[in-house]
Amino acid sequence: MRTEIWHITSEGGGFHFGRHGLGQEESAITMPSDSLFAALINRLALRAGNAVEAFVAPFLDGEPPFALSSTFPFAGAVRFYPVPLAAVFATGGETDAKNYKRVQYVSERLFLQLLDGKSFKEVYARAKGLSGGKALLEKDEVEGLPLAVKNGESPLWSLETRPRVTLGRIVQNSSIYFTARVSYARDCGLWFGVAWRSQDPARRAQVKSLWADLGDSGLGAERSVGFGVCQFKQEAEIDLPDAAGRPWINLSRYLPRPDESSALTWEKAAYKLVNVGGWVDTPARGGQRRRAVNLLEEGAMLGSLARPIPGALVDVRPVYPGDPDPLKHPVYRSGLALAVGWKGDLK
Repeated sequence: MRTEIWHITSEGGGFHFGRHGLGQEESAITMPSDSLFAALINRLALRAGNAVEAFVAPFLDGEPPFALSSTFPFAGAVRFYPVPLAAVFATGGETDAKNYKRVQYVSERLFLQLLDGKSFKEVYARAKGLSGGKALLEKDEVEGLPLAVKNGESPLWSLETRPRVTLGRIVQNSSIYFTARVSYARDCGLWFGVAWRSQDPARRAQVKSLWADLGDSGLGAERSVGFGVCQFKQEAEIDLPDAAGRPWINLSRYLPRPDESSALTWEKAAYKLVNVGGWVDTPARGGQRRRAVNLLEEGAMLGSLARPIPGALVDVRPVYPGDPDPLKHPVYRSGLALAVGWKGDLK
């Protein structure tokens, strides 16, 4: 499966990636695929609202032109991937199980080894850890890291809380609150993959233009105070194992279609669910919450499916008693999966 690799970098600004059910003092480390897709649609709507319907039509019709991964960290020449959950779950009875569960990301080389069926215990034993053991890479990959990260002078990413002040309009009192910011070391940042099925050059050019626009406008929340300004740059194209006719690992959040339930009921399936809600970013009507939806997290291992891009695009616009369509337009959330084939021995 041919996949475009895009890098997202920010010089000093950092990001705030909101987490459903938590306050502003919390931020995720990365941006999931459903939020990235929503941000792409938002830029298109602001640029030319009448173009959204045509853009999303093939996604709704079950023929998506591309699959989008979530964002994951990179450091210099090393890209990190989510840990396949099946590999971690298999170490549940091991002495070091607590350390194994701490790992969130593995380098591309380790990820491909796990896809080939190597045990997580074996991979962990000869790997080097970064960011408190949350990211693993092979020891000879250390040379590909930025110097400050390699020497331990700078973490791959860092989280901080910044004080903010709000002023009361009536009694003119002030209140302090805190906003979290995630930032990446120099020559580090986020990457994501785009696996194209469409060969339409006009659509590809449109998406490329939207990435540039999104970088200028900002990614994530708290953009009004300088967070999120970044640069999108296509770095490479790589081949990832095709998922056709075999079990697969998900590199994005995934919402199964009704006829894809067999992927979850497969006896060796391993996955976690996340409830995704939040606020709608639209000029139509401010202060509206979108409907929540349950998605499978990245790293899920699932049974084989016929579709090259499993999953669905759903409308999560708010619906109220007496006002079933307050926004007068859909709010799309992507549960389409970028699926990578599992090649290991499952016996």
